[in-house]
Amino acid sequence: MINRRAVLIGLCLPLMAASPFWEDGETGIVKEIIGGDSFTLENGLVVRLAQIEAPRLRDDVPISQKSRDFLANLIQGKKVRLKYGGLHRDKMGRALAQAYINDNIWVQGELLKSGMARVHTYIDNRSHIQDFWLAEREARRNGRGVWADPMFQARFATPEALSGSEGSFQLVEGKIENVIHTETLIKLCFGENEIQDVCAIIPKHSWNLWGDNNLDDFKGLQIRVRGRINGPQAARTSKKGRNLPAHGPSIWLDHPEQVEFLIN
Repeated sequence: MINRRAVLIGLCLPLMAASPFWEDGETGIVKEIIGGDSFTLENGLVVRLAQIEAPRLRDDVPISQKSRDFLANLIQGKKVRLKYGGLHRDKMGRALAQAYINDNIWVQGELLKSGMARVHTYIDNRSHIQDFWLAEREARRNGRGVWADPMFQARFATPEALSGSEGSFQLVEGKIENVIHTETLIKLCFGENEIQDVCAIIPKHSWNLWGDNNLDDFKGLQIRVRGRINGPQAARTSKKGRNLPAHGPSIWLDHPEQVEFLIN
C-alpha cells in the first residue's frame, strides 16, 4: 500500500527548515546574484540553491526579474552559510546547497513562501521534502509570485493542457486511471489510452527507491507530479533496433519526491 498517511501527517507539521540535519558547508559573503536561484560568493564559488527552481531570466517574463531582485534584496552583500543534503557539486562545479543567513533564515524557504521559486528535486538532491512542500503551499494558496502567473500554475494531466510545454519544468495534476508494467518501466497513466494520454513513467532503476509501496495502488488516486515534459512520440525504432511504441506526453519520475498525494 502507498503510505499516504505519512505524507499527510508531514504536511501538518510546522516548517522546520531541516537545519540541524543538513551537513555544514562553506560560509562567505554574497558578491553577485546570477538569477533567482543562484549567486556567487566573494571567493568565486558559484552556488545553485538545491531543490528549488526559480523562473529563468527572460525579458518577456517579468516574474523572473522579480525573483532575481527578491534574492538580491535577501542576501546581496550578506554572509551566508551553505549546508548540504545531497550531491555537493554539479558537473559545472557549482555548489548544490541549502543557504542560511545568520544560521536561522533559510533562503530556500523564503523564496518558496514568497512564490519566487517552485520545488524541484533531483534524484541526488531530494531530502526533507515536507519542508519544501509546506513553504511552496503557503505561496500557492495565497496566490503569491509565480502562482499568480498562468505560465507557472499546475496543469491538468491532459495532452491539451500540456501542449507546447515540451522540455519545460511543470507541475501536473490528475487522477491515475491505469498502471502499466513493462520489463523496464512502470507507467502511471492519467487516462485509459497510454498511446494518447499523459503518463508519468518510473524507470526500472528507480523502483527500489519506492520501498515497500505497491505502485499498483496509485490507480484511482489524485496526485501531483513535477518534472520535465516529454512530448508525444509516434511509434519508432531505436538506435539499438528496438521497436518503441507510440506514447502521449510523459513525465519521467526517477525519485518518489516528485509525487504528492492530493487530498480529495
